[in-house]
Amino acid sequence: MAISKQAVKAASRLDYVSVAFASLPFMGMISFWQVFDGIVPLMLTETFHLDNAATGVVMALDNVFGLFLLPLFGILSDRCSSKLGRRTPFIMVGSVVAAIAVPLIAVANNLRSFPLFIAMILLTLVAICAYRTMTVAIVADITPRPLRTKADSIEKIVGYAGTGVMLVAITLLVPDVEHPDYLPLFGLQAAFILGSAILYFWRVREPRLVERMHEKSLEMGIKEADIDTDDSPEAGGKQRITDPSVRMSIIMILAATFFYYMSYNAMTTNISRYADAFFGMAGGSYAIINIVTIAGGLLSYVPIANLSLKYGRKVMAVITSAVVVIGSAIIWLVPGFNPFFYVVFLFMGAALGGVDLCVYPMLLELCDSNSVGRYSGYYYTVSMAAQVVTPILSGFVMDAAPTMLFGYITLMGAFMLLTVLAAKHGDSILIDEVARREEAYEEK
Repeated sequence: MAISKQAVKAASRLDYVSVAFASLPFMGMISFWQVFDGIVPLMLTETFHLDNAATGVVMALDNVFGLFLLPLFGILSDRCSSKLGRRTPFIMVGSVVAAIAVPLIAVANNLRSFPLFIAMILLTLVAICAYRTMTVAIVADITPRPLRTKADSIEKIVGYAGTGVMLVAITLLVPDVEHPDYLPLFGLQAAFILGSAILYFWRVREPRLVERMHEKSLEMGIKEADIDTDDSPEAGGKQRITDPSVRMSIIMILAATFFYYMSYNAMTTNISRYADAFFGMAGGSYAIINIVTIAGGLLSYVPIANLSLKYGRKVMAVITSAVVVIGSAIIWLVPGFNPFFYVVFLFMGAALGGVDLCVYPMLLELCDSNSVGRYSGYYYTVSMAAQVVTPILSGFVMDAAPTMLFGYITLMGAFMLLTVLAAKHGDSILIDEVARREEAYEEK
């Protein structure tokens, strides 16, 4: 049975509207991390008088939760049989709890109650862990395999556009005073999380969209039923990878993810203090750097996604990893602040977004659709492991030699580049993939 080129072309059109609405919980979740990573270290050092190393330890505590909870919730969502779908129940419950807990972080800061402060951080992070994996798994669930990089680009645009809004809010709502009141900012963040979940629930019908994904995959010559394996507890609870080369590629992709977050989180966690000390950016003005970085990502997502369809995900991941290394090396080696740095941060934002955009779909290419939640959990477990280590390690670097922060980021970026180069599987070029599927169908 041959698949017509017209059918393939029609099926290969991405459902942008559905992907955009499915990306809204990701927007609410990811925007929180800019507020958390930028403001909470300031609370810890200015309100509670912790040093950089101790601040790094506290910032790493949240990620310890992720090491255990993200794969757990990912597996639970894979096995969920709710009428709302596998991911939606987790998204809705986690969003509501997070929206309640987030403003209480600022309340605890105002009260100068360290126990309440830590308790509210942990409650927020448990809630976000309950649905963080699902915010990316849902987009993969409703998208045919060859289009996942493109769908991921839309999710990133939606997510980081929301993040940009919160960064602007930081510049407007955080005054340059000794003890700012962060409650308006954290209240706005809570509204952002809850509002995105409500819009998602109003527009996204997960079971129907998953069914449509299977229909479009068949039109492209991809039989998900042939790819899927039994992921039930009776079958051992997980897909078995027998090819050593594929297993090594999975390890290298996860290693690249680890070093990506080692570099990225070191910058987001420390940039507010680094910019204050070396760039003369006090108060919330450091957020301008983050806004420029986010803008770079927003401008690059669609072009990089389209290029990955033509040249492959790995090629684009290698190029963008190299740009991260070069950009961070420039910031490290050029002393003081130079307006040209804004251009460097723009390209670094584009490159960091490009790496993440390509690496995650490479991982999903190596699993079946019954295991998307579990492999997404592995992806985020590795990212959380990096975010446990890098705040502490970069905090020690900042205490020992503050000017070496971007030297540290450069080194992590170099490791990221090497592990991307080592991955041999997980690539997907749409034209070649469709041609191969057509040929296989004709042979049958």
